[in-house]
Amino acid sequence: MLQNRQHTASRAGHDQQSKIKREVGKFRFQGKQAMIVIAEPTYAGDDHVVINGAIIESIVKACGAVVFAATATQHAGIAETTNGGIADAAPELITVQSAGGVSIYRMRHQWRTLFGLVRRHRAKMLVLLSAGPETLFVARGLVTRYPALRVFAVMHGNISTIVGWRSRDPRRRLIDLRSGLHVAHHPRIHLVVLEDDIRNRLASLIPNHCLVWPMPTNEFEQARATPWTAPAKLTLAFVGRANRAKGFGDIVALQKQTGGLHAWAVVGTLSPEFELGDLKAFTRPVHRLSRADYLAEIRRADYTIMSFGQEYHLTASASLLDCVTQRKPIIALRNSMLSQLETTFGAFGHLCDDTEAMLQLVAHPERLRDEPSYARFQRALDAIHAARLPGALAATIRSDLGCE
Repeated sequence: MLQNRQHTASRAGHDQQSKIKREVGKFRFQGKQAMIVIAEPTYAGDDHVVINGAIIESIVKACGAVVFAATATQHAGIAETTNGGIADAAPELITVQSAGGVSIYRMRHQWRTLFGLVRRHRAKMLVLLSAGPETLFVARGLVTRYPALRVFAVMHGNISTIVGWRSRDPRRRLIDLRSGLHVAHHPRIHLVVLEDDIRNRLASLIPNHCLVWPMPTNEFEQARATPWTAPAKLTLAFVGRANRAKGFGDIVALQKQTGGLHAWAVVGTLSPEFELGDLKAFTRPVHRLSRADYLAEIRRADYTIMSFGQEYHLTASASLLDCVTQRKPIIALRNSMLSQLETTFGAFGHLCDDTEAMLQLVAHPERLRDEPSYARFQRALDAIHAARLPGALAATIRSDLGCE
């Protein structure tokens, strides 16, 4: 039985690779020339597939044909979240080392992979959908080897590691992210962050100039517009990884203080930081949810609730954008990123100045039950979604990449 399963899995992987190879051949046969290579060099699994797919779509809309290099798992995940794949993005298979720690071995592997991509496709631009310390060293080597090449590296939550403790071991410091950022300080290496607020905060912390490509939304995932009627008991859902860094401890305390006034849910994964006995009031998934089930669980909530900690000031929130696409108003502690969205698009929920204000709101939910306000929140969420669609971001990306 085990051998049959292994054979089936192997055959599925082989079929996926064969399909990608056929797509590459078809793309080249059509005579399309791609001067832009996009690569996912860090994640072998399906991490970031929704964001990656939307960024690739934005670049294609901005600049035309591209080559996209990733593992078969990444390709499959992006095809699933983009309604079958992205036109004018020629898929290419690469291998990616397992994530975890920083190593010279991974740096060498990324060098061989990315150097090969640039050389084979005579790329003028290389867009890296993620970048660890090793990737930034490789980027510097590539622009040194190819004087006409420009590299764009999308930075995710790992950039928050530049703040706070740093190892005293010189061997670790030599290739950590802070060192990588200094090595990547070059006029043809451009760091890309996913929120204006992150660029503003990084300005005094790193020497690199950062571009902003606001984290894009997925045009295929937006929930249908349906009227909302306040139920007898509101459901408040915490979305994403429930850990202390994302402020889940505040939400647990809030639930305990308000008793059974509301139904509470966790839509995502639960950190082992919390005792299960403290979470009896929260419904939560037993296993990891599929993307479709995850979005369906968000739609079952009336409001989503969050309390980002200091660790998330340099991290764009994909779970926030998932709440946007599912048209769920947000209860959150105010921070500069959320305030900026509110100033631009109008109120999309209730932003509270502190945990006491959040407690007063949740403990006396008359404002939460106001249906005209809820409808206004949803219109603001729709406006955020529309402003972050790939087509809306194409102009910014076209300007940054210098496409004609």
